[in-house]
This record gives sequence, C-alpha cells and structure tokens, in this order.
Amino acid sequence: MLRGVQKILCLPTPMCIIGFFFLSLFLSHAQISAETTSLLEQDSSKDGSDSSKTILLSGNGPERYLMGILADAFEQQHPAISVDFFWHPHAKPVRTLELGEADIAVTGEEVPSFRSTMIARDGIAVLTNFSNPVKEIRSEQLAEIFSGKLRYWSQVYDEAPQTKIILINRSNNQNIRQGLEKHLNIPKGISRSAYRAETEQEAITMVSGNLEAITFVSITPALRAKEDGVAINLLFVDQIEPEVQTVLDKRYPLQRPVMLITNQQPSPEVLAFEKFVLSKDGQRLIKKGKYYQLSDR
Repeated sequence: MLRGVQKILCLPTPMCIIGFFFLSLFLSHAQISAETTSLLEQDSSKDGSDSSKTILLSGNGPERYLMGILADAFEQQHPAISVDFFWHPHAKPVRTLELGEADIAVTGEEVPSFRSTMIARDGIAVLTNFSNPVKEIRSEQLAEIFSGKLRYWSQVYDEAPQTKIILINRSNNQNIRQGLEKHLNIPKGISRSAYRAETEQEAITMVSGNLEAITFVSITPALRAKEDGVAINLLFVDQIEPEVQTVLDKRYPLQRPVMLITNQQPSPEVLAFEKFVLSKDGQRLIKKGKYYQLSDR
C-alpha cells in the first residue's frame, strides 16, 4: 500500500507539476520575507533609534556652567547619548550616585569607594570689602578666621579696625567649601556662627556691601566681578596674587580639583564622556568654561 502511494506521488502528472510549482513559490516568498525582516532589523539597529542612552550628572557647585558646555559638545559628537542634570545647591552628588540615581557625581575631591577622575582645576578666591585695609593674608590666619579662633580684624592686621569679622560661608555640601576646609585643615569645619551664601553671586554681593565681611568663591567669577567694578578685594594668600597665571602655574595655594565620580565599572556611555572631557577638544572647553586645564593641551 505504501509503495503504491509512493508511486502515485512520484508520477509526473500535470497536477503534481502544478502543486510543486506553487509550493516552491510559497517557500521562496517566505525566504524573501524573512531576509527582508532581518535587513530592516539591522537598519533599525544602525539607526540607533531604539538604543539611545542617557547620562545623568549630579552636582551642587559653580561647575554647572562648565558641565553644560561639555555636555553640549559631547552630544554633538555622540547623538545617540544625551546628558541630563540634577543640579541644586543642596544636592548631595555622591549620595545620588550611591543610590543609583545618577551616573556621574561632580565633586571637588576624590571618593575612595568610587572611581575618581580629575578633569580640571579651580582657584578659590578669598574676598573682603574693597574698603577693608587687609589686602593679604597667610593660610594659617585664614584657617583661624574661618574656624572662629580669630574674631576681630585687628587680630589679623594692626591697622585694621577693632570690628568683628563677619564670616560668609557656603552651603554645607558644596564642593568649594569642602575644598577650602580640606586645604586649610579645618577638621571641625567652618564656624557655625557664619552666615551662608547659596551662590557665588550672593557671596560677592554680601561682601561688597559689608566692610567687616569675608568669604570665598571660585576665582573666575571673583576676577570678573572685580573687573566690573564691584567693591571687593581678592586677598593675596601667602604673598601670591590670585590671578589666572598663578593658578595655571600652581603657585597660588588655594586650589581644588574638579572631579568626576563614577561607579567602579561605569557604562560605555560614561566612559565615552570621560574620554571626551580629557581629550584635547574637551580640555579646550575647560578653558572656555572658565576653569583651568590639567595641562597645556
């Protein structure tokens, strides 16, 4: 019986020929459709529409302007990667990284439990009112002033008035405050009796309007304010003038790093951003952002 069936199926009758023709046509169409689908999937992958990534940067200090410049240039070179920001004076960048809520924390010091990459340097300017006779100061005196040990200007300079020193501090977790405390070796931090300024501009304004006040800000906005005629002094520290060249050649003592903090095994997108920032193009943008390059590139 089976042999009979085999013979019938193998007979080259017109019906068999027509059946084989349509079967071959169907299989050919199915193969073409599968190949077309595969090509479309490859094109979609190449287009990157389904593989776009986002990097979230967290910070709280004056570096926001700089990071914005770097992010815009990076996105132009890497259109499939976008850079977003969580930036606020009271933000805790390292904490957001620990919680997995950010990819990069921007700080002013290394964090041992994470990867720390230095991308730039910043000078810290110490400001007094323009009419204050104190024009220069030693690092040791600054430490005593900001820790609260020296309370009167006459203790700093014999010809200064016997008036109380008004401290203008910065927010607790801001990078620039951490940098100053670390450099001046103030283990217990700046005196709690100090007033607080949230931004660079607020600190500059408070000092320009108060003869007894002293504060600290990033050096670039301080130099710009002085050029604009704002009534402030930038104190010489350890006999070194706070200016662009003394920061570049590292003679000016009050400096802090700008650091990118990431997980120990960052994503390819984060590594690409770091690589861009450290490149010649990125370091040129550091200068444009009013910070100081790691080296002359």
